[in-house]
Amino acid sequence: MNRPRVYPRRNPAATDICGALLVFALCVVNIAVDSSLHGWAAVVPATVAVALSLGVALRRRLPERMLLLALAGCLAEILRDGALPAAALAVYAIICAVADRGARWAVRLALAGGLGVAVLAAVRDADAPGAAIKTTVALSVPIALAWALGYRTRCRRCYRTQLAERAAGLAQIRAARQRAAVAAQRIEICREMYDIAGHRVAGMVVQAEAAGRVLDSAPGKARQALTVIAGTGRESETELRRARGLLRGQD
Repeated sequence: MNRPRVYPRRNPAATDICGALLVFALCVVNIAVDSSLHGWAAVVPATVAVALSLGVALRRRLPERMLLLALAGCLAEILRDGALPAAALAVYAIICAVADRGARWAVRLALAGGLGVAVLAAVRDADAPGAAIKTTVALSVPIALAWALGYRTRCRRCYRTQLAERAAGLAQIRAARQRAAVAAQRIEICREMYDIAGHRVAGMVVQAEAAGRVLDSAPGKARQALTVIAGTGRESETELRRARGLLRGQD
């Protein structure tokens, strides 16, 4: 059920081309229906139709240039004292794309230029101030809505980017904490092994000194002390190997 919504997001270029073809077809229909647009009189509206269709096709890739192209086409239509109803769709799409992906100056120009073109068109067509105001509102509202929609998409994308950066930062902090915890555990293990080894070495030294003193008078006790020294040394060696394996396993 979500395929109609997913396709435009995954294929923006194809969506823009389809929109451009639709705008061009509607403009051709407007030109063909208008009886006053024949011969050389159809050159300007046909050029504007091609320019706006190109603007719709490239509005995501070159939003700033397509905005200037759309504003120039609108001014050409105002100076021609004509109108292409289908061209309004192209202007809305371009303004929305500029508010979403354009530079800061282009975002401001899209709103100001769109509203300015709406005012000029209303002043040109209206005969009375009341009619001019109504026409201005009728033309300005869709432009403002298109701009707001594009700017909302821009804000949502920036918000998602900030959330992703924050999540990455938190992940790095967690990884650093884990590394610090592992390092602390290793330090604690080393301290414990140092204490154990120190105690056992001290005991081995005591046993060795005692064996040296009774070596001539009591060889059996000396042999027993040497056996204790050997056993303590083997135990210490085994524990040291175990600790080394544990520390390597934490790498």
